[in-house]
Amino acid sequence: MKIAFTTNGNTIEDSIEPTFGRCLNFLIVDSDSGDVLVVPNPGAASTGGAGVKAAETLTGRGIGKLITGSIGFNSRPLLEAAGISIVTGKSGKIHAHLAASGGQPKEAAPRPEAAKPRVSTAPDAARGRKPAGYCFCQHCGYQTDDDSGAPCFKLKCPNCAFTMERKFN
Repeated sequence: MKIAFTTNGNTIEDSIEPTFGRCLNFLIVDSDSGDVLVVPNPGAASTGGAGVKAAETLTGRGIGKLITGSIGFNSRPLLEAAGISIVTGKSGKIHAHLAASGGQPKEAAPRPEAAKPRVSTAPDAARGRKPAGYCFCQHCGYQTDDDSGAPCFKLKCPNCAFTMERKFN
C-alpha cells in the first residue's frame, strides 16, 4: 500500500506537517516495495484553494492512506472519493509512523518526481465534478441530490434552515 505523509522536508527522517493544504511536499512511501517518492505540493504557495490543489495532486497515484496533522473540509471529500483513507491528528517523525504501520522504506534516498506533463487520471471529484453522494441535513433528515454546483456545506435545509452536509453512497 502507498502511504502519503504531509511534510516540509523530503526524507522519512523529517516530521509530519500539521496542515495538509500548506505543506511543502508529500512523501509517498510504498510499503510493499519500500520506494519513497517526494511530490511537491502546488497548493503550498497558492492564495486560495490550497487543500483542493493538494488533494488533486494526490488523487490518481494509487495512495491508500494519508497521514497528516489536519485536513480542511473542502479537500476531504475529494480524497475520500478517490478511495484514500485519511488519518489526522498525527505529528512526529515519519519513520516512527512507518514502523508502527509495518512499512519499511528502502535505504536509498528518495527520488523527486521528474518534471513531466500532467495527465489527469483523477476521479470525477478531483476534476471539478461532485463526488457520488447527496446533500443531507443532520437536524431534520432532509436529503437532496442537489445539482446546483454549490458544495453541500454552503446549502441551507429548506425545512429547518440548518447547514447541509455531504453523505456518500
